[in-house]
Amino acid sequence: MSLPRLTMKEFCTITRRVIRKLPEPFHGYLENVVVDVELRPSARTLRQLGYQPDAENRLMGLFQGLPVTEQHYGERHPNRISLYKRAIEAACRSREEIQYEIRRTLMHELAHHFGFSEEDLDEFESEPSPFDTVEPTEES
Repeated sequence: MSLPRLTMKEFCTITRRVIRKLPEPFHGYLENVVVDVELRPSARTLRQLGYQPDAENRLMGLFQGLPVTEQHYGERHPNRISLYKRAIEAACRSREEIQYEIRRTLMHELAHHFGFSEEDLDEFESEPSPFDTVEPTEES
């Protein structure tokens, strides 16, 4: 089975749609957040995060900046979220699953923007994907 691949334009269109569909209270807090889509993280980024740049990597997204919980009143530090297209596609089996994973990854990185740590997100990350359920076959 071949993995689904989207054009960069299709991937970015889905990403924009996911951002637009976020609940209204989020939008005011996202004025200083840029969401970029890249094919994969750079070797430099991987080294900075402690990954081997030449190893296969499953980093799907990255938050860079100062969480709003660490900013002083009135500050608007620019923050950046990168979504890594190839890693997201490699983890998915359909276009629908890619859309789900874009949203899940974006929400994870937005949580860092709001001050949540990786440990804080353990419960969120442990939620099963609806795409993880295996459909029974006729042989079952």
